[in-house]
Amino acid sequence: MTVTSPASFDWSAILAELDGLEVIRDRAQVSKLSLDYFHFSPILQEQLADKRADLVVRAATEAEVLQVAQVCVKYKVPLTVRGAGTGNYGQCIPLYGGIVLDLSKMNQVLWIKDGVACVEPGVKMAAFDKQARQTGWELRMYPSTYRTATIGGFIEGGSGGVGSINYGMLRDRGNLQAVRVVTLEDEPRVLELRGDDTQKVNHAYGTNGIITQLEFPLAPAYPWQEVIV
Repeated sequence: MTVTSPASFDWSAILAELDGLEVIRDRAQVSKLSLDYFHFSPILQEQLADKRADLVVRAATEAEVLQVAQVCVKYKVPLTVRGAGTGNYGQCIPLYGGIVLDLSKMNQVLWIKDGVACVEPGVKMAAFDKQARQTGWELRMYPSTYRTATIGGFIEGGSGGVGSINYGMLRDRGNLQAVRVVTLEDEPRVLELRGDDTQKVNHAYGTNGIITQLEFPLAPAYPWQEVIV
C-alpha cells in the first residue's frame, strides 16, 4: 500500500467511513495511545518523541479490523497496530501519523482444550493464565511484562522469556499453530494460516497483516510461587 502525505488525508471522508466504530480523537488520549516505552533508550527518545497518530480506532471484532483496513487502503492512510504498548523499541509508534488500531477490546478466550488455546489478540497474558490453569494448562512462555502484555502483542513483537529454556524462542517451529490475519492488500481480506505458514506473520510487528485470532500450544500447569528477593 502506497502512503499518502498526511496533509492530503480527507479526514471528513475517512471518519464517515469509520462511522459506528469506536474512534478516539481526544489529543491527550491519542498521544497516550501513540506511545510505548521507547523512552528507555536515549537514541529512540530523540527519534520518536514527537510521533503521534491523527486518531485511534479501537476495534472490537474481526469485521471492524477489516473495515479499518479497507478504509486505510482506500485513502492510503498509514496504519499502526497496537496491543498493550508494553514494548521498549517503538514497535507501535505511528511514524507517519495516520491511524493507530488498538486491539485491546478483542480480548476473548475462545477455547482451551487438549493443551491448545484459541484467543483474540487483546487477551492479557496473566488473565489468560488464570483462566487456563482452571483446566490444568498454562502458557508455555511469557515476557517480563506478563501482567500487562497481550498475547497478540507478544506474538507480534516479543521474542522469548520465561519458558524459553524448555520451548525455545517464540519464532521456533511449533510455538504458534494457527492465526487469522487481515491483510492490507489493494482489497483487504481475511486469511487463515496454519503450521509453518504462521511464520509469515509471527514476530512481524503487524507490518504484513493484522492478527485477529491465534492458536498456540500450552504447557501443563505448575504451582508456581512468586517471591521478592
